[in-house]
Amino acid sequence: MPRAQSGFTLVELTTTLAIIGVISAALIAVITNLNTQSERMNSQTELLVTSKQLFELIEPWAALAGHKQANPPLPEKKAYEIVSSSHIKFCYDLDATNRQQREFRLRDKRLQERVENNFGCTSAPNENGWVDISAPLIRTLTFSDNDGSLYSLDMRLQLEKIVPGTNEITATTVRRRFNMFAMTLY
Repeated sequence: MPRAQSGFTLVELTTTLAIIGVISAALIAVITNLNTQSERMNSQTELLVTSKQLFELIEPWAALAGHKQANPPLPEKKAYEIVSSSHIKFCYDLDATNRQQREFRLRDKRLQERVENNFGCTSAPNENGWVDISAPLIRTLTFSDNDGSLYSLDMRLQLEKIVPGTNEITATTVRRRFNMFAMTLY
C-alpha cells in the first residue's frame, strides 16, 4: 500500500507567500499615507497654536498702549506707532515715574521684541536689544489700523512649515483685531 503524503506543495506555498506579500505592500502603503496625513495635521495644528501664542504675546501690550499715569501725560500720538507693516511700537506708563516702550517686528521669519525704559518713547536708532521670541515659521506679519474703527489694531499672520518626512509646505493665515483699551481714556 502506498503511503499517504501530507503537507503543502511548493505551488501552494509560493501562492500563499505571494498573497501575503501583496497584502503587506498594500498595508505599508496605507500606513505610510496615514502617517503623512497625521504629520500634515500635526503641522497645521502647530501653526494654529503658534499663531495663538503670538497673538497672546502682543495683545496685552496693545491693550496697555497709551496707559497714562506719569506727568507729563503721554500724548495720544505716542501711544503706538506702526513703524512699518511688520514693525509696531507701543508706549505706556508703568507708574507715575516710569514709561516703557515695547516693540515687535518680523526679522528672518521670527517675531522679535525689544523693551526699553524710555520716557520720551522715541525710536532707538540702533539694533541693540532685539530678542527672538518665536520659531522661524512666520512668512508675513502685517499690522494695520486703517479699518475705520478707533482704538483697534489688526494683526495678520501668515505662517508656514515643511511637513516632516515630505517636501510639502503647510501654511495658514490668521487675523486678529486687538482693542486698545487704554486709548479709550483719551
